[in-house]
Amino acid sequence: MGIDAKHGKIEPPDSHYLSAAEGWFGLGDSRSALDELKLITPRYQLHPQVLHARWHIHHQTKNWEECVSIGRAMIAVDPESPQGWINHGNALFYLHRYEEAFAALYPVLDKFPADEAIPYNLACYRCQAGDLTDAVQWLKQAFKVGNIKKIRAMALTDPDLKPLWNQLRSNS
Repeated sequence: MGIDAKHGKIEPPDSHYLSAAEGWFGLGDSRSALDELKLITPRYQLHPQVLHARWHIHHQTKNWEECVSIGRAMIAVDPESPQGWINHGNALFYLHRYEEAFAALYPVLDKFPADEAIPYNLACYRCQAGDLTDAVQWLKQAFKVGNIKKIRAMALTDPDLKPLWNQLRSNS
């Protein structure tokens, strides 16, 4: 496995369990992936790589409440990484708790100014909450931060932004 600068390298056999979990996840077998993660020693259970894998497995099974909990753990373990904040907000979003999702992610916008995923996700949250004007502004912010062509292409296929598709097409 790779090295997480702050949390160190996951040593064998735990690194093997994580790799096996990622393999099962890739094959779509969430149960076997979670079984592999259970074999990881307590020392590494809160490692960011393990939490990240666990979040994605529960995402695959649409276990949003568990994703909310894991997102919180990711923030607690590594608040300097945007991924935990994004995962936490997205889990709330998947529960249709759009205002909570926005409130969870918005405060870290200035902490991670170069991460286009944050304003992009804020656009999705606002769009699904019905505030299309605000959603457009957040999407424009994502365009400023990231690759506008890539983000526009992604937005034009993202069902969370479907109410904006016509507007995005006309502004191409």
